[in-house]
Amino acid sequence: MMNNSPLITVYITNHNYGKYIDQAIKSILEQSFQDFELIIIDDGSNDNSKSIIEKYEDYSNIKVVYQNNKGLTVSNNIALNLAQGKFIVRLDADDYFTKDALKLMVREFENKNLGMVFGDWYLVDEKGEVLGVEQRHNFQKDVTLYDQPAHGACTMFRKSCLKKLGGYDETISRQDGYELWLRFIEQFEVGNINVPLFYYRQHSESLTKDETKLLNARSDILSKHSQKRNKSKKIKVIGIISIRGSEIDYRSKPFVKIGGEYLIDRTISVLTECRAIEKIIVTTPDKNILKHVTKYYDKNKVISLERPYELARINKSGQETIDHALEYGVPNEQFDYYFGSSIETPFKRKELIESGINIATIFDVDTVIGVRRNTKKHFRHNGKGLIPVNDNPEFLRLEGSQLFTRVSGYLLREIKNYKNNGKAMGEKIGHVMIDRKAMFEIEDDIDIEIANTIIKNG
Repeated sequence: MMNNSPLITVYITNHNYGKYIDQAIKSILEQSFQDFELIIIDDGSNDNSKSIIEKYEDYSNIKVVYQNNKGLTVSNNIALNLAQGKFIVRLDADDYFTKDALKLMVREFENKNLGMVFGDWYLVDEKGEVLGVEQRHNFQKDVTLYDQPAHGACTMFRKSCLKKLGGYDETISRQDGYELWLRFIEQFEVGNINVPLFYYRQHSESLTKDETKLLNARSDILSKHSQKRNKSKKIKVIGIISIRGSEIDYRSKPFVKIGGEYLIDRTISVLTECRAIEKIIVTTPDKNILKHVTKYYDKNKVISLERPYELARINKSGQETIDHALEYGVPNEQFDYYFGSSIETPFKRKELIESGINIATIFDVDTVIGVRRNTKKHFRHNGKGLIPVNDNPEFLRLEGSQLFTRVSGYLLREIKNYKNNGKAMGEKIGHVMIDRKAMFEIEDDIDIEIANTIIKNG
């Protein structure tokens, strides 16, 4: 039997997390705030989950749903439809709450304008040993660009807001929190609490472990959201591939083969696959490259532009190359953005490029770069010796102190803004997270061997 009108609905979605779910359930039942109902949805588990969940079936404030495997987003909507609470929050079956999590989150909703509240979290291993603390920015004071979403789980919503949005998008199978975030921030205010509210378990079965699939799923979500926002406007992008050629720079190897394909052809191919990139300029002083592009590519799609030798010298600014490409490559055409690429990153994917284009339109940024989180410890020399760049304890991972490494060969730039301020980077810079394979860069012969080995081994 359920409470008639609980203030909060907490729900757990579970699929084969029998070894963790008991801890998750207990962390809810032991909350300091007790005005809640708990819905447990077992999504077709075939391990020992049912025998554990059955122990809680007779609790007056717990409802249990057993179903064939339907996936996370469908289960989210089932919970939303069953929920009796004014507020709703999901706890994944492999995670668990701190004792005051519900009390701290629901208290924030005294601000009637808030539709969503989330907190920081502890990172724990499979055994529950704490590995670190993730602390987000202060969204009330510091954040104006909402391109860093809340965690998909352990985020509390005003249920009426979720209902107004139509719930979760059941066409996606992962990154449900990211998809919902993009829709949510368009209509409602969000807030956070800089206190750890749950324990986020890191283990081999976690849905977030496969980074490539995760980022590709995020790309699909961004594309879908961007199309909804920009129905009446078609975004036009010009791709610019700048190649010095080996005569000027021995590191430039356009005709080295990776997986049986020239580096230059791999780069042109991935840009050609991007829907928003209408034309590509290959700018180079190298005659052999110009001949290759002219011979093998449609000149209406891929333009071979001879760059003056002076502009290609190593000590020359890349902006002069961009200016030359825009002025002489497509002199009479108007584009919204240019995407600057290089041939040295052979595993770049169209999904990552399209993510950048969509991020630019969704968040109204004038620049998008590809980045990778840098978790290494960095030092600088102060004249007396090396000192840490970041003095935060390694245990505490502050979002505001997080370092990012920029990935080579990835720059999306709004052309109008670029021409107005004449800077390679604009005032408002967005980012696309790049997986390890896609960021791999060819710098020498060893990298060529590694790249071919990656392809050979699939």
